[in-house]
Amino acid sequence: MKIGLAENQPPRLPSILVLGEGALAEQIKNDFLELGLHAQLVGGEQSAYPLPKVTDFDAKGQFEALFKHWVDQTGAEWVHPGLTLWSERSEFEGWARQAGLSSISVSPKTLHLFWNTHQLLQMADGIGVPTLGLSDDPITSIREIENTIKKLVHENQATLPFVLKSAYRARSGYGSRVIRSLEELHEWVPVWMDQLREHTGQSLLFIERYLESARSYVQPFARLKNGETEFFPIIDASLTFEGKNWLEVCPAQSLDNETKNKIEDYTRRIVEKSDFMGVGNLVFLCNGREVYLTEGLARPNFAYRLWENVARTKALQWQLHALAPALLVKHPKPRPKIQASTPICGLNLKIYAEDTWLKIPHPGMVHEVSTTTDWSEGTHEGSLVWDVVPGQEVHWNNSGSIGHLTVFAENWTEVLAATRSILKEIWISGGVQTNERFLYELLSHPWVEESMFYTGFVDEEFIPKQIPDFDWNTILASALSEVAPPLNEKESWIWLNQRLPVDTAARLKWTQRMDFMVDGLRGVKGFFRTENGNTERICVFPLHAQRYVVRMQNWFFSIRRSEKGRPLQLMALTSGRVHSIFFREGSKVEPKQCVLMIESHQRLISHRLPVAVTIKKIKVQSEQIVKIGEELIEIERIP
Repeated sequence: MKIGLAENQPPRLPSILVLGEGALAEQIKNDFLELGLHAQLVGGEQSAYPLPKVTDFDAKGQFEALFKHWVDQTGAEWVHPGLTLWSERSEFEGWARQAGLSSISVSPKTLHLFWNTHQLLQMADGIGVPTLGLSDDPITSIREIENTIKKLVHENQATLPFVLKSAYRARSGYGSRVIRSLEELHEWVPVWMDQLREHTGQSLLFIERYLESARSYVQPFARLKNGETEFFPIIDASLTFEGKNWLEVCPAQSLDNETKNKIEDYTRRIVEKSDFMGVGNLVFLCNGREVYLTEGLARPNFAYRLWENVARTKALQWQLHALAPALLVKHPKPRPKIQASTPICGLNLKIYAEDTWLKIPHPGMVHEVSTTTDWSEGTHEGSLVWDVVPGQEVHWNNSGSIGHLTVFAENWTEVLAATRSILKEIWISGGVQTNERFLYELLSHPWVEESMFYTGFVDEEFIPKQIPDFDWNTILASALSEVAPPLNEKESWIWLNQRLPVDTAARLKWTQRMDFMVDGLRGVKGFFRTENGNTERICVFPLHAQRYVVRMQNWFFSIRRSEKGRPLQLMALTSGRVHSIFFREGSKVEPKQCVLMIESHQRLISHRLPVAVTIKKIKVQSEQIVKIGEELIEIERIP
């Protein structure tokens, strides 16, 4: 008998499309490869078929074109939505099925329930899981909010502050706001509702009680088709800043057994009631007495690498075991109740493009990044994954993510020490500013070292250093004098509210130097020797003729050129889109009133003045894209 050629060929590996780009999408693809499957990243912003936005009216048509192209190219039969927004949208599975693809995601019904936070919390209330919700129905206007608050205050159910939360999940921390005064309610909420509508297509809100001094715990879990639920180590996500989860700890420190048992009991009730199948997360707040559900996520969270390493398991393997067992050669084994003899404690830190001290985003061009991304010494190991490469622009219209650092050690004290050491080594320069110095100082705080932090700690208690210890002003003036156009007699360089010396004749003692050009302007980078003999690294990067960003040690200095006698100007604090202008030319503005808002990295940055002024000339208009330091409004001070 002759054996046909087809019979001689090995069976073709199942092919899977993974949506997204960046470090986490790459990790998911590599996890598939390790399982013996073929995977291909699709939908990158620079590709011919980028992912549509959830607010695009023709999103279905865009997916049809994307799927057809990649199915024709790869013969794919499966699609994994990655950690994109589409991993949380119920319509995605149907669109994939119409293209002949099987989606590795939970059911559309469950996705809709978890995306609709208000509905999820109402379901939780019905099965005895405590929540912080104060309003039964979603709210659509300021008037409704005021009336609801008045009613709740009259009934002694609520007081200021309280939390306004989007009825539908919104990423990057802008899905909820703590309202501390009615003035803040009138100023921020209308614009914020517009922003929610632009990014999610929805602007329904509901009210939650504000919980003082609470810890935030994330419970990752997997639920299989036979109804078994696997609980993974709980993450402490209390160290938030401006609504963002900057730093996550696993396993959660100072978590007592009673709280842990409550979290597992509440999680089991919710997944059984919702008939959840797959890998997901539930988020709880705990004030030491009671545990409250605040939201859910029907997919692995961004910190899944953290808990899977602590648990010594694989999140993707559990996801396939629950949703696509035919793709698995081996099923994951349940974790033993007693872990291996050497415990693991992990930290996951997110690096963002922002001026953390001023609490504003700072998008821009990336010029250099650290080449060392893996550390292993003694009992600790760390991994740094960049979301950017040199020469890439961190755009104002994305999340501002630069990368993330994951560090593991045997205990909390060792993982803190290892992380601080790694943060001191990280280098990134260019037109961006980043938050690694802020993270370093935060991890050095005595309260953090003793695990005495809570959800409001960073916003309410932590104050980072404003001024470095070294002789920064002379060094900066010397460095700028070598690349920037000379100052005239009326000009000076200013960082924050401090003026640099203009009469310095000192030159940096370079040991290694490289000049470069950006848009016709000179920059310089390299190493120099200080007066005390130390060798320091520096980069002077031009944003435009009036502003430079200097990186030295773990400090960023955004320095602007100022001239005496010029008309007073309101300048852009960040690069982004002009969202709102609140006054007309000729208007008088009282001190601390919001004059203008710029949207950047999915946040609204208000521009205010400390004194009363008259608006002489408005130089921009709504929807216009502006750069940091750009003149927005010419003003005149009112005597």
